[in-house]
Amino acid sequence: MSNTGADIVTCAGMDRAMIEKMLSVPEAFVSMCKIVRENETTGFLEPTRAQIQVIRAIEDNKWVFVTKYRQAKITTITLMHLLLRDCMYRQGIEGLLIADTISTAEMAFRRLRFAYENLPEAIRAPLAKGSKGSKRELEFWHGGRVTIKTLEGRSPAVGFSIDRLHITELGEALHQQNAITNLFPGIRKRKNAKLIIESTPGKAGSYHERMWHNALSREGRFYPLFLEWWHDDTCLRPVPSDFVPSEAELEYMGAHPGMTMEHVAFMRDALKSEFVGDTRLFSSKYPSDPHDGWLGSQRPMMPEEVIRRLLDGAMPDPIEGSHGCGEFVKPIPGHTYELYADPTGFGQNGDPAALTVFDMDTLEEVAVWSGVEAPDRFAVRISLVCEYYNNARAVVESNHAGCITALRSLSTRLYYSKRRPGWWASSQSIAKAEFALVQLLREESLVIRSRQGLQQLLRYDGDFSRRVKGEDDVGHHFDRARTYVMAGALLQAALKRLERRRKKEAEKKDDLEVTEEGIPYGLFDKGRDTMGRKRLESANTIPRMR
Repeated sequence: MSNTGADIVTCAGMDRAMIEKMLSVPEAFVSMCKIVRENETTGFLEPTRAQIQVIRAIEDNKWVFVTKYRQAKITTITLMHLLLRDCMYRQGIEGLLIADTISTAEMAFRRLRFAYENLPEAIRAPLAKGSKGSKRELEFWHGGRVTIKTLEGRSPAVGFSIDRLHITELGEALHQQNAITNLFPGIRKRKNAKLIIESTPGKAGSYHERMWHNALSREGRFYPLFLEWWHDDTCLRPVPSDFVPSEAELEYMGAHPGMTMEHVAFMRDALKSEFVGDTRLFSSKYPSDPHDGWLGSQRPMMPEEVIRRLLDGAMPDPIEGSHGCGEFVKPIPGHTYELYADPTGFGQNGDPAALTVFDMDTLEEVAVWSGVEAPDRFAVRISLVCEYYNNARAVVESNHAGCITALRSLSTRLYYSKRRPGWWASSQSIAKAEFALVQLLREESLVIRSRQGLQQLLRYDGDFSRRVKGEDDVGHHFDRARTYVMAGALLQAALKRLERRRKKEAEKKDDLEVTEEGIPYGLFDKGRDTMGRKRLESANTIPRMR
């Protein structure tokens, strides 16, 4: 067991040598805990592959963030390993379980209490004098304690001194941001404190999702752990004799090493039962990769299969450089660039602005940025990025007058529509731009590199009322997706110009090609020269002058 600072304590009747030996093997204690199994029998817990992954992550890291699949039984194993074990054997350790609802917390605590009561006496620490425990608390003789709370309030466990924190099903909680920001300062100050967050994917754009993506990019203290459902033996179904996998199922299976036909049969059975054929709902409970499963609108507009293909090669947003953006590709001399920006209003907290830069010669995303910034400051950023990218033209939505006014004062090149600066956003122009973007994505003519941007497109439904704050006090909207929609119509026109230019260059190259038979007739163009030909001549003939 890793050093946590607190002393191991035992009392009369406890076998200290046995306890120390048990604590030296990470999975040993949970194997001594009894549970009620799914077949309604009682027996010792036998850790699964996923549960062992979680135990070892807790042993090796102080802060762990787990995205799991449904019925992975991670809550049970974490209760036993992190809370019951540490609080029972280490003097004065305070453990806290926080669930999305009090009923969920009480149900989980009943499993912990059942395991405690069925431990062998030689390794079971007695409760505090006069205490019999309750349905929400166990206090041990040395002062260690396990308590439960709920995320239903905005400020759970404020004032508690927490040594072990277990948060389960954060994705289902309403007040995620307030709960986390109120809880974490206390545990951050405790040098040896440990915490784990484990949940299935939640709402797209939520505080939970943003925390997970930051953990994936290793920004901060969290160690991210994604659990793969296709390695779980409980996610199997017998394969019928007439079972024929579809092309989509075979493609899914090929993309997930270790997946078998039994797993495919399980997926099909679940889709035809509780998920009524909705692959998005299935992914929300059985995500296919660390970026999958976050539910947004029920009517996404972008082609899911295309965006998922792009996600395979997508990258996290680059760190902001000295030019005001994160660069995927540095500016290339001679290339033309265009910047698409979605500003925010003055004084709107939690409503990020965003910009995206595209190379008009290759139709590739080359730079991005998003964050909360006032329109006047955002205009300075846009101007700086435009100057860096070969004096790029800025395309800003026309109803953001403050930002456009600031850009004009900075002499930034602006896109005009209907003789007005900015992109004119009407219901008709937005619909056309969305259609153009879908076409570009399907034809693979447009290269989007940002994983964050693609995740927004995956759940984009065109409903910009998501700028309004939700129950989590966070604006759920599509700032980066908006820049892609604006780019859709203009980049489609740029693609047509690019194709015409390439065609002309190819024709010119063919016309000027010198063959072994001689100079082709088209070398002397009547539109360019005064020389013409009335008949074919040999390569050595001097052309007649008019």
